[in-house]
Amino acid sequence: MPFDVQFELATAETEGQFRRMLRENPLAGSINVLLTREPNAFQAAAISGDVYELMLAFQKEPRRLLGGGARFEFDAFINGEVSRIGYLGELRVEGGLRQRRRMLLDAYRAMRERHDKGDVPFYITTIISDNTSTRRLLEAGLADMPTYQPVETLVTLSIPTRQAARMRLLKIPAEECSPGDISDVAARLERTGRQFQFHPVWTADVLSSADRCRGIKASDFLVVRGEGGGIRAACCLWDQRAFKQTIVAGYSGQLKRFRSLFNMAAPLLRQPKLPSPGQTIESAFLSHLSVDADDEESLLALVCQAARKACSRGLDYVMVGLATRNPLRSMLERRFSCHRYESMIYMVYWEDGRDIASTIDGRIAHPEVAIL
Repeated sequence: MPFDVQFELATAETEGQFRRMLRENPLAGSINVLLTREPNAFQAAAISGDVYELMLAFQKEPRRLLGGGARFEFDAFINGEVSRIGYLGELRVEGGLRQRRRMLLDAYRAMRERHDKGDVPFYITTIISDNTSTRRLLEAGLADMPTYQPVETLVTLSIPTRQAARMRLLKIPAEECSPGDISDVAARLERTGRQFQFHPVWTADVLSSADRCRGIKASDFLVVRGEGGGIRAACCLWDQRAFKQTIVAGYSGQLKRFRSLFNMAAPLLRQPKLPSPGQTIESAFLSHLSVDADDEESLLALVCQAARKACSRGLDYVMVGLATRNPLRSMLERRFSCHRYESMIYMVYWEDGRDIASTIDGRIAHPEVAIL
């Protein structure tokens, strides 16, 4: 049924409705999850970019929330150079995208207006791979919608903390950082970032920012030192539960049929049980990962030390997102019994970004999943 839609940016008075939209509209997949942003949507949004806009769509008469989305801008490495790019996320539509196709097109017209006032040529976004209906719709090239160009698959690995914490490593240790190490960590991340596409630029100022790196202390960074004391590898244990939560809304497919059997065997396998619908997944991100592609020793040292810290905080999983082509992904999957889910990374652009998007070279994509 036709209806008039009004789009507006969320304010301090309406951000609660943005949070309600996220609470009530799960992302579909083998595990249907709610990605909530309590207690304040703006706190969660600030980690994703130094510019962020949360958009709400209301039916005019009677006024009711129909959906929303978010637009972000941040510095990232493109072809080895610092560039300005965007991220589109939090897309939710009451009743599902197909039922609200007209509203979806209106939403992209409104988003285009925000884009024209912004400072980025294109955006990235991720969509769960087995959410095929949404992917087909967004890739269909409907009028007034931007181009959704698939880039490559992003695999998010959930590593059981108890399993990783028990692994004994005798060769090299990972240690916590002090505040004086942050500049060196930033320099290490810059060297890594230039090797990838879409890797955020983590300057020392950004790493110390209470907004962009909310909840991170210097001691949350872990490093492996090489000869001479320089930083050989680094990562961060980023616990975001104070402002971002992942809640299980339900299961589908084989997980729905066999969850009870898996949970019976989980203690023997030293695996956390799959949570019941409505329960929060107690996890943190293994973010800001900077490890050479052939340095499995350092990677394992970082993961295991992060897992030990995570266990002490009551966390069941540490999560890391790596593209399929990233050698670190295969190392982790070979060593740990990970839960995994796949998303497709897209470049999203209107006509004014097409030429720049066409220049992207073949470097492996490495967006930071902790800020998506």
